[in-house]
Amino acid sequence: MALCLSALMFYLAVVRLNRCRVETQLHQPCRWRVRGLLGTCTYHVGYKRGLPVLVRGDNFLGLPTFMWPRDDFARSKPEQQPQRGQKTIDSAASTRSAYDWAMMVFAGLSLAVGIAALINDLLTS
Repeated sequence: MALCLSALMFYLAVVRLNRCRVETQLHQPCRWRVRGLLGTCTYHVGYKRGLPVLVRGDNFLGLPTFMWPRDDFARSKPEQQPQRGQKTIDSAASTRSAYDWAMMVFAGLSLAVGIAALINDLLTS
């Protein structure tokens, strides 16, 4: 169980393709695609400190999403955001596609081992 949980946490924190979600100059979450929950785009390097806050999302339902707040807008360089529907991702994120496959295989094997151990425990007790 610990192996499965650690594989899932590593995948979500470092590998999975996600949004940057640091607060932009327009006070909205950044929409650039990055690797993992801990990754940032080139405009927001070093801004993911502390815990994120929940804000209203800009999708059609207005569901809440996480955003890392900032307080240094006066010193920040101009930011660009991707156009709505743009499918390109950051260059650092696009170079690691083999990691996705490796982590999916590792997670699948971990899940199979966990299920086999659960079945073994149920049958032997």
